[in-house]
Amino acid sequence: MVKLKTCTRSSRDTVGSVGMIREIKGFSLFELVVVLTIIGILTAFAAEKLPVWQAQAERASMESVAGSLRSALGIKVASMYAQSDMAGIRALTGSNPMEQLADVPTNYAGVHGGAVAVTTVAGGKWYYDTMARQLVYRIRSSSLLGAPGVAGEIRFAVQLVYDDRNRNGVYDVAVDGLNGVRLVEVQPFAWPG
Repeated sequence: MVKLKTCTRSSRDTVGSVGMIREIKGFSLFELVVVLTIIGILTAFAAEKLPVWQAQAERASMESVAGSLRSALGIKVASMYAQSDMAGIRALTGSNPMEQLADVPTNYAGVHGGAVAVTTVAGGKWYYDTMARQLVYRIRSSSLLGAPGVAGEIRFAVQLVYDDRNRNGVYDVAVDGLNGVRLVEVQPFAWPG
């Protein structure tokens, strides 16, 4: 803290004439301890919340891509309905929804087959599993995967939406009414917070 004061002539003055003397004071030990305590509390709070914030950011990013995929599928289905292409709509079942996007996300790792992808695709990336016919998002936030039995991925599949008129749980062309397709989470993930 800089403190200026008017000086009067005395034997202690460092300035020989009437003027201003600059007196510099530092932090007291008490002020330093208070500041360090506040910084420590804020750091502890941030360190505790940082993994949750990272997971929330990753979830928002993943959900943004999933929303784009759902929109692209909706546009494709609407186009096929307009052309009365019901076979084309049925063919979308199990397809790679990334093929419906004009530009795939930069974190799309492409098409892989089965268990090989688990070891080759990094966290925070999407890939299409050709064996399961599912789109997979690999979880990046390693702090979320510490619990035993927690899968490090979320799986999505393109499934038909239809009126199951005969209630057999299977789409029958001659009986059931076809409504479209949707991107469904077939292996969800429990995000924190």
